[in-house]
This record gives sequence, C-alpha cells and structure tokens, in this order.
Amino acid sequence: MAWVQTAGPGMMSALAEVERAPAGLPDVSWSHPEAGLRASGYGAAATREGGSLRAALNGLDMPQGLPARIPGPWLGAAAFSGALGPDWAGFPALQFRLPALLAWTEGSRHFLAAFGEGAQHALDKARAGLEDGSARSGRAAPSVRMRPRSGDRSRWSALVSRALAAIRSGTLDKVVIARAIDVEADAPLDPGVLLTALEGRYPTCRAFLVRGSGGVFLGATPEILCTVEGDQVQADALAGSARPEEAEALPGSGKDLREHRWVVDHIARALSGIAEHVHRPPEPRVRALANVVHLHTPVVARLAPGRGIADVAAALHPTPAVGGVPAGAALRFLAEHEGLDRGLYAGVVGWVGEDRAELAVALRSALIRGCRARRVVGAGVVEGSSPDAEWEETELKARALLDALGVRP
Repeated sequence: MAWVQTAGPGMMSALAEVERAPAGLPDVSWSHPEAGLRASGYGAAATREGGSLRAALNGLDMPQGLPARIPGPWLGAAAFSGALGPDWAGFPALQFRLPALLAWTEGSRHFLAAFGEGAQHALDKARAGLEDGSARSGRAAPSVRMRPRSGDRSRWSALVSRALAAIRSGTLDKVVIARAIDVEADAPLDPGVLLTALEGRYPTCRAFLVRGSGGVFLGATPEILCTVEGDQVQADALAGSARPEEAEALPGSGKDLREHRWVVDHIARALSGIAEHVHRPPEPRVRALANVVHLHTPVVARLAPGRGIADVAAALHPTPAVGGVPAGAALRFLAEHEGLDRGLYAGVVGWVGEDRAELAVALRSALIRGCRARRVVGAGVVEGSSPDAEWEETELKARALLDALGVRP
C-alpha cells in the first residue's frame, strides 16, 4: 500500500493504492476501456453547478499531491442548452463535482482518493469495505421491449421537411435534429450492468454515467469535445455517417463531406480566438465503430497565454455536429420545432484536472429510470437529405444502446 496525505488549497485529501476497485454504482463515472482508464466518484466534497459552462470550469479548487495522470479529480456534465425540462427531473443542468471518494484504475492498478473534511476516515472506511470482499450479486437480465409512440415517423418526416425548407430559404446550412426511442423492461434495469456492456462493446469510446435523483444517464460516446494537456488542445470533428459496409464510399459523399466540413470550420474558428497555431488536416479520415463509421478530423492547437480549459469548453460547445450552422439560427430552429427535451443528451460530460481535461459530447446515451429507458438519437440535415435517409441513420446509431439493452431489431 502506498499512502499520501496532503493539504490542498483549503482541501484535505488522502490517497491509497488498493487491490481492487469498489463494487456498487457510483454517482459519476468516466472510462476509456482501450486505454485501461476508469474513474468513479462517490458523494461530493465540493460542487460547481448552475450558471455558464465557462464559469463552472473556471478556477476549480485542485487538491495537491495527486498522481499526474489521474483522470479528474473533478467529474461532471452540462446540458445541451439551458435548463432541463420535466423529463430530466432530479438532474442538475450543469454540475461538476469533486467527489468525496474517487476511485480510479490505470491498467491493473487501482487507487482511492478521499477529499474534504474527514478525508482520512473516509478513505479508511472505503478500504475496509474492499477488504471484506463484499460485492453486488448478479441477477438475470430483464426482458426489454420497444415502446413505440404513435406518429413518430410522420412527425420526423415533417421535421426534416421543415428543416430542408429553412435550408433552401437560406436561414440554415445545417441542423441536427433528434428523436427519442423508449424501451421498457419487465424488471428494473441495472445501470452498472449496462455500463459494463457498453465498455465491452465500444472500447475505443468514452463511457460515462451521471446519477440524478431517481434516474441515471449513461452512454458510450465516440465524440470528444476536447482534450487539454497544459497548453496543448485537441478537438475532434466527427460528422458524416454510414454503415460499416459503406465505409469506402463515405469519403466520396458530397453531402457527408459538406456536413463534416462545417464542423471542422466551426472548431478551427472557435479555437483561433483562444489559441495559436491551429492545425487541421486537409482531408478527413474514416473512423470505424462496431455499428457505424464516421468521417473524423482531429483539430489541434496551442492555447494563447492566459487561456485555459474553461475557455476551450465554452468556445466549442455546442458544436455543429449536434446543433447546426449557423449556430444561433440552428439552436433557435431546434427550440421552436424539435419538440424534444434533450436534457444532458448532446451536452458535455467528462473530467477536469490541473491544466488537464477530457470532455466529450454526450452521445450514444440513454436516460434510465427503473424499468424504462429513453434513448435520444440525431441526424444532421443538409441540402440533399431526405426524411427516410435520416430516419435510417438514427436507426443505425440507436443500435449502440439498444443492443446493449438486449433489444433486437
């Protein structure tokens, strides 16, 4: 066992290496299975919530003496836009927390850190719980079925047609519209089991979980909003989609290339206001996931002096990959016509540390409440889109969560 106890700026902390990770559902978690990283937070020693994303992430209190590669210690999420509606009761629209207890894994090594008043006692109690060998017992997977909603397909067709009319009038170049897919099980769904399934199916994605009062929001997203290491920033443009068997044709699709270019342009412009030496590859690459392929362009830059993580997140969110172009007009269109309480879907989720952060766009996700789950999935509408093609794209993207839930086509 390696022990460290240190006093941060107004914050006590204690750290230990342990033999295994805790069982039990955390309040917030983040993982990148391919890299062997996972972080789980329990309770809260401090929180930032409400207000703007920039204000929430600016000047976070960072305990000292933690390992350089720790994912966090602040973890949290922010909504796609503004306040949450009734579907998201029990969730804050924006919250990042310094957990009272943070557990993280690097490869085969496991660590615990406790923060706040009584940190040492909390750490001792957590270690004792691990050593007594207690763990959750398994249970049979419930049977899950779709809950179709009357008129979904016609509402979708009308929304796509309205978006195309706005594009042809010159009001919009692109707008990303979304729809909800509801499922119901014959027993309460286990968020921990579902998260583990997502990690196993999509190891290159970032899996996340945020617990609210009476529900859990979780997913495995392929889209990184930004990674920050000191003054180095990378933001990923991920737009343009196809089935895996259509991967070779995707880079030649004019519609998908236009959609992708707008996202790349937005990221480059946003970073140019806060960073230097912004670099974007001339052509996108194809990123393959288990059930879908995307056009992908990494944009890298060096932050200007005096700029930080809060500036990067505020400049990039929301990207045209989940909103549209022009951004303001697209967000107004969605507020007026989409008729969907997006909540944390397409928002920001991830962790923030000392001059380091990894924040993602909360996609390929679901809101779990007892026996029910709501999956929100979207598609970008541009000139050349059709209601049927965009519906099929959402069906393709929905499989990530539906397969993990055990819902078959």
